[in-house]
Amino acid sequence: MTGDDRQAGASRLGPGWIAAIAGVVLLGLALRIAGFSLFDLRYADEFMQYLEQANRLATGQGIRPWEWRLGLRNALIPQALAGPFALGHALAPGTLLGLELARAAFLALACLALPAAWALGAQSGRAHALVALFVVAVWWESVLYANLILSESLAVTLLLLAAGPVLADRPSRKALVLAGLLAGLGVLVRFQYGLFAAVLVAGALRLDRARWTAFLTGAVLAALLGALSDLAVGLTPFGWIWTNLTMNVGQDRASQFGTAPPLEYVIQLGRHFWPLFPIVLAAAYGAGTRYRPLFWAATANVAAHSLIAHKEYRFIWVSVLAWLVLAAIGSVHAAERWRARRGEGLSPLVLALLIAGWATASAFAAKANGGVIAQRVGAAVPLLANRALADPQVCALAMAYEDRAHLVPALLVRPVPILLAPGSVVPLPADLAEGANALLLAKAPGDPRYVRQECAPFADGQVCLWRRPGPCAPAPRRTYQAMLEANGL
Repeated sequence: MTGDDRQAGASRLGPGWIAAIAGVVLLGLALRIAGFSLFDLRYADEFMQYLEQANRLATGQGIRPWEWRLGLRNALIPQALAGPFALGHALAPGTLLGLELARAAFLALACLALPAAWALGAQSGRAHALVALFVVAVWWESVLYANLILSESLAVTLLLLAAGPVLADRPSRKALVLAGLLAGLGVLVRFQYGLFAAVLVAGALRLDRARWTAFLTGAVLAALLGALSDLAVGLTPFGWIWTNLTMNVGQDRASQFGTAPPLEYVIQLGRHFWPLFPIVLAAAYGAGTRYRPLFWAATANVAAHSLIAHKEYRFIWVSVLAWLVLAAIGSVHAAERWRARRGEGLSPLVLALLIAGWATASAFAAKANGGVIAQRVGAAVPLLANRALADPQVCALAMAYEDRAHLVPALLVRPVPILLAPGSVVPLPADLAEGANALLLAKAPGDPRYVRQECAPFADGQVCLWRRPGPCAPAPRRTYQAMLEANGL
């Protein structure tokens, strides 16, 4: 059967297949909606680098960390989310509607990984497409990353969408132009995934000049959009790439946030998939030669990131999800070969058992790693902050400097100054005590004017809301922005 025959078979779907696809998609959406949270986070970048910058573009006010002051990042994600923020502020000022719309918009973009998985699997057949769709829909980390506002989450979706046309037998010129556009945007969103894209595209297109021409047309369009994005926020087009390399590689600034040995990702993959990673990798390779460029792109990305001292699991998320899609396809191939040796085809029962096996594997891996909920923390801080702001007499908030990642102005129902206390909070510095009449601290501030109102679980302990009567005096040295700059952040 040719690739065209396989894709045609995947597109001719009866009522049973349509019901199965709809059920899987609805399950995937339900899991992602269940994991939706306005205030929980896993990485500080979610709030500071993306939501806060989007709100700043929409309102003209906000915090600028060192990456934005020095021009290390482009503004594609904040620009995409600024519209929802602006719409929310216009429709319902004094509410969190802008934040809700921005998070919902990003989740909708991340959900495009589902059709990307179907399209990749459909190149082998509809059973392969259904299992690939199911794995991306329910795998616990796929659900987790869909709700994380990260460049990795969006870039993975864009690159997998691009992989379908690139790997197809006879893609149309329009499909390849779109693939080039998507791949280009994916690399702009997360330029560290450039090697992944290069290996994938070079391995798939090889020396086919016509395909390269169409793909590069789309990539040039992506570059133009990237240049316009940079110009819109006052950046030299693509200058942020050089600045990023200069700061994080030349000056090794990234290593300040932690380093790990070269085999760290192998250890992490073993832990995140325990004890399934060798099986997943073997199944991914077993997807077949058609998908080999995607397999080697994922492998090259992990290998390259292993050479960089600063390591975070999210940096290889594109490899993990690509391997999962390929493993899903490879598992169907394996089931087909097993049934063929018995002189039988792939029955609905075997397909259902295969899907059940993947669901069990995801549940097992999730339990071994604590599950989706355990991977995100911190909602207590913004929840208490907004409860305080329900009182119009609250004119400024103060919190411990080390908890700053959990609260930025974009998360507040109304704008008030956020002050940061130094490392030693107690006794509370005089200017900070006068500068804020609401505190978010774990311990009593040592000022009798402050009364504890309520507490909530936070990290390994709790955080409490403390209130005092009276106004707020200016405390310029304690503002969020001033404290970041004083600490070089």
